[in-house]
Parts: sequence; structure tokens; C-alpha cells
Amino acid sequence: MSAADRSVRFLYLTQEEVIACGGLDMEQTLAAVEKVFRLLDEGECIEPQAPIIHWNGIHRRRISMHPAYIGGDVQVAGIKWIPSNPENPIKRNMPRSNALTILSDPETGFPLAVMDGTAISAMRTGAVVGVGARYLAREDARVAGLIGAGVIQRTQLMALHAVLPSLERVQLYDMAPDKARAFAEEMGAQLGLDIEPVDSARAAVEGADVVAPATNVGPEDRYIRPEWIKEGAYLANVSVNDYTIAAVQACDRVVVDNRKQLTVPTAILTDMVEEGLIRPEEITELGAIITGREPGRRSPRERIFFSPLGMGIEDLINAHRVYLEARRRGIGRELELWHEPVWT
Repeated sequence: MSAADRSVRFLYLTQEEVIACGGLDMEQTLAAVEKVFRLLDEGECIEPQAPIIHWNGIHRRRISMHPAYIGGDVQVAGIKWIPSNPENPIKRNMPRSNALTILSDPETGFPLAVMDGTAISAMRTGAVVGVGARYLAREDARVAGLIGAGVIQRTQLMALHAVLPSLERVQLYDMAPDKARAFAEEMGAQLGLDIEPVDSARAAVEGADVVAPATNVGPEDRYIRPEWIKEGAYLANVSVNDYTIAAVQACDRVVVDNRKQLTVPTAILTDMVEEGLIRPEEITELGAIITGREPGRRSPRERIFFSPLGMGIEDLINAHRVYLEARRRGIGRELELWHEPVWT
């Protein structure tokens, strides 16, 4: 933009264009997520607690907003806007969630890009569990116990397969057996894994080296019990309320993506802090493990509970790499915010 040119233009990317530019590349997503955890621990990111609005009940329709800034060698600001309605798949044959991501130039504040963030959001959610497994799961983890056979379970399994070379078998439970069978057939063929649908959540968890639920369960229905959990297991908690408080208390260590989540209403760790069952200083942030300030897994017998509620920086760093690839390849549509500002 020259001194005489005061127009503002930005790149618009559809979901198909995001995918064409690497939106579904799990290896790239994992690398970006690990990098942004490192930048966060080094003080190069701003990640406020995400505003969220609910209607028709706290576990029904909602919109979350994730503003963030990434410094270092990335230098981007922006926001992910993500509405969600769990009735969409059943009533409309449409995704539960959709996301819109805006990237801004941190120097001027003007927009760089507006893009579909739905695929990136799902991929980064799975990737966070994968990065956690890289540092917190046993290196010889062979069996994964999965509960739920939806979109996030797909990306969790993609990420776990990418970071755990010994993984060979999956125990999968879903309340809809047909959905579990379809998931097992598709993802088993895609990843070369033996995926066995089982008839209960307990059967999925027992004997698993890695446990990763992805459900809509609320705090009143927490169900994973400590006696189900194998010694040395890595327990991921992206869907917030699958584990009972007793199960978390049975773990040797608790790790989070960001301690700011300890004030999120209805989340299990928030409840435990408020009830005096765990102190914030007993909880480690994953970024501190990645940078080496804190140790990762210390023993093959440790049960480690990892609770990532998600951060906007995970979306922005992946949206930014997609944006750069789109610019490089000439993909997307350039739109104009204004040709000349009405006021200065």
C-alpha cells in the first residue's frame, strides 16, 4: 500500500482453498502447534480467556471467541469465531461447529485474511492431544482407548498415529454402534490401524496406554473411573467432563495448555481448584515441558492427565501458515474492505 493508496484489501479463503493450502496436513499442524506452545512459554504470545455465550442451556448452543496475538518470527494477530450446536448433525446433516478466522497485521491492525476456520479448528484440537502425547505418553504406547466417533476423534487419532510409532490397536466406543463401525472401517484403512469397536466406555479405557474421549458429556455425567485406568496411561481431556474427579485425583501429574483455563465454568479442573482438591501450582503447563523448564514424563508408571481446553494461538498459527501458502500459490480471492476510508 503506497502513501497515495489508502485502500485496504485482504485475502478470502473458502474451506476448500484452506484444505488445498495444507489445512488438513497433520504433520504441519503438529509442528505449528508445538511451535506456538514454545512461543507462549517464552512470552511471545497473548492469549486472553476466551469469551463465550450460551443459550438453550450451557451445553447446547454457543459461540466462543478466541482473540490472540503471536509474536516471535510469526507476527500475526487475529480471532477465531466458532459457533456450535450439537443438534446440527442430527437435525440438519451439518457440522456441529463452524469457524471463521480473521488474521490481522499487528503493525497496522488491518486485515490480512478472512478464512474458513472449521477444518483448522478440528485439526489443531487433535494436534494438541498429539503434541501432549509426544511429551507425556509412554514411548512404547501400543493401545489407544477412544470414546466418541465424531470429527474431533478423527483428528485426535490422526495426531496420535503421527506421534506414537508403536501405536497399533484402538479400542473405540460410541453410543451409536453403527457410527463406531463406520469410523473403525474408514480410519483403520486410512491409518493402517486395528480399530476394534467395543460395547462400553469401560472396555475402551481398560488396558489402554492412551485414553482420548471426545464427547458432549456435561459435569453431571462424568463417567471415567480410576479403576479403569492403566498404570502409566496418558489421559487426554479435550471434551472437558469425561473423567470423574476421582480419576483425576488418581493421576500422578496434571498438565494443561494454559492455567487460565482454571477459571472456565463447569470444567473439571476449575471445580477441583474451587473445592480445594488441587492447587494451581501443582499443575504444569505443556509449554514449560516443551521448552525444558519442566520435565516431561518422569516414569513409565506415571498416570498423566492432560487437559487442553484450546487456545486461539493454535488456530492463528495454522491459519497464518495456510495464508502464506495461499499467497505463495495465488489461491483465494482478494476483497476490498474500503477503497478510501470515510474518516481518518
